Amino acid sequence: MWQHPKNNQPNRQISLRHLIGAFLLIVFTFSYLGDTNAQNRKQLEAKRKRMQKEIAEQKRILKNTQKEKSATLHNLNTLNQIIEQRQEVINDLATAITSVNNEITFNAVYLDSLTKEYRKQQEKLRKTVIKAYKSRKNGKEIAFVLSSRSFSEAMRRWTYLRKISTYRKHQIAVIRAQAAKLQQTITILEGTKTEKTVLLKENESESRELESDKKEKQKLVTELTAKEQEIREKIRENEKAVARLNSEINRIIQRELSRPKRNTSVSKGSDSKKGGSTSYESSLSAEAKALSGSFAKNQGDLPWPTTGGYISQTFGIHQHPDLEDIQMVNNGIDITAPKGSAVSAVYKGTVSAILNIPTQGIAVILNHGEYFTVYSRMSMVFIEKGQVLRMGQHIGKLMTDEEGKAILNFQVWHGQEKQNPQNWLRGK
Repeated sequence: MWQHPKNNQPNRQISLRHLIGAFLLIVFTFSYLGDTNAQNRKQLEAKRKRMQKEIAEQKRILKNTQKEKSATLHNLNTLNQIIEQRQEVINDLATAITSVNNEITFNAVYLDSLTKEYRKQQEKLRKTVIKAYKSRKNGKEIAFVLSSRSFSEAMRRWTYLRKISTYRKHQIAVIRAQAAKLQQTITILEGTKTEKTVLLKENESESRELESDKKEKQKLVTELTAKEQEIREKIRENEKAVARLNSEINRIIQRELSRPKRNTSVSKGSDSKKGGSTSYESSLSAEAKALSGSFAKNQGDLPWPTTGGYISQTFGIHQHPDLEDIQMVNNGIDITAPKGSAVSAVYKGTVSAILNIPTQGIAVILNHGEYFTVYSRMSMVFIEKGQVLRMGQHIGKLMTDEEGKAILNFQVWHGQEKQNPQNWLRGK
């Protein structure tokens, strides 16, 4: 039996608003969680691919070195880096797998919620349609309008019937939207499960490689321990050569800093009285100051001095992780690259000096106003002192040492202050 509109209409409107509101809230919540998880996994994947590429390059260079020479500290350092990076890759994979599991759980709950609501609304619509059909068939809708006591009441009843029809249309629209969302969620869920399978396989592969790297490292440590005295002697010899090189670099930079420069904005008297870095900065020409400023602005975005390779030793003082009492000091960074790699200027500048140090090869110092870059361990150079170089211009060719390695030592100085070159080079 048809009820009076005053009793039934508000309930139907409230029910419809609640239905649509609840459905949109569920869609928004689960979509947001899914999008956030997927975005985080994409960032992890980009980082993982970058690290895997670097590991592959390290392994390739290490393999070529091991073909010709026996165990070396450099090989051990490289293996330590590979193991550390591979462990980080595995940790990222574990994070990605956890994220996928969470998304699968969210989507499964979401799918179940959508399915229940979908079936519930289907049943409601079925009952509404059947009731409307029976009413029309029996003529109850027309009778409901015609039995009104006044014209205004008849119009209200007619309006009420139209709202019921609109409510049914809304029900159909909601059900269609739910059906589309159901299908979309099923597709996403299947894709996420596939992604999980791929991640698990990748994790297994990386774990096997990690175990292999650890065994290789242990073998290398055993070989190096057996000839520790020989290694220490080589380290001492290398330290002396590096000390000579660093002394020359310091001397040349100090010479450059104390050399008077012509500057129309500074009097000759002030140039001659002032000394050190302050005098150097104040006496720089406008062009040199502009060069210093542009060099500084490129911090973190300078190109690598080699086209390939990886950082095999970082800036600063390092205690060797596997061999006791072995400490390494680096005024720059070591970049291990393929044999015969070209070395290029990271920024435009003038060649201040070309040095030749036994066991350290040829070193080149470039002046960039207040800044200097140093490139050492080259077998030959293609430039000469005083020459102005452009960014990316080839300076020379990396030498291959007696252990079969090609390692560039790259330094950055601001006046007489050593900088960490990693802070200046762009990421690969």
